[in-house]
Amino acid sequence: MSERAADAVWNDLTEPWQASLDEAWASWKAGSLGIGAVVVDRHGAIVSRGRNRILEQPDRPGVLAGTMLAHAEMNALAGIPFGRTSGLTVYTSLEPCLMCAATMVMLKIGRVNYAAPDPLFDGLRDILGTHSFCAGRMPVHQGPLAGPVGSLARLLPLTVTVFWRNSPGVLDTYRRHDPAIVELAERLVAGNELASLAESGAGVVDVMASLWARL
Repeated sequence: MSERAADAVWNDLTEPWQASLDEAWASWKAGSLGIGAVVVDRHGAIVSRGRNRILEQPDRPGVLAGTMLAHAEMNALAGIPFGRTSGLTVYTSLEPCLMCAATMVMLKIGRVNYAAPDPLFDGLRDILGTHSFCAGRMPVHQGPLAGPVGSLARLLPLTVTVFWRNSPGVLDTYRRHDPAIVELAERLVAGNELASLAESGAGVVDVMASLWARL
């Protein structure tokens, strides 16, 4: 039942959402934060993709990796030629951080759709919007996604934070916002569940099906 339910939810997602979640799982499998993003044009066609690569080694020109700049949105936006950002929308698995949000303001990105909220940056849009330079450039934000998709998008980066245990302030913020998702992340790390799924070759929809009853 969980597999059929996960397949049904996955098939109801638009291609940009599927692609951003695919990138998030690819990021997690590669040892980075488990966040993915895509950029689509005014017709809804994907024109660039990116994943968080902060813990990966650079493997080709034009891709950010091995640096704190290597966020999913930054990698996706880096693939857009100068002056070609009009009418673009960013789909991202996690609400943009300060760096990515500011970059989208600079590039005049029109819309940002995010699957999961990031309580670390709660209220950031309101603050940016008060600045005179940013006020007329702020993208429209839509999110988060409800249900298992949004939960999975939040869970992937959170398990990495739990695993490394080097950001207690981050975990404390998440615990205040949603203690249940932190507890689930801790159980998944303790049981090595996501790593086992990755080793088995599971795709992101398989991960969602495996965790279905807990999302």
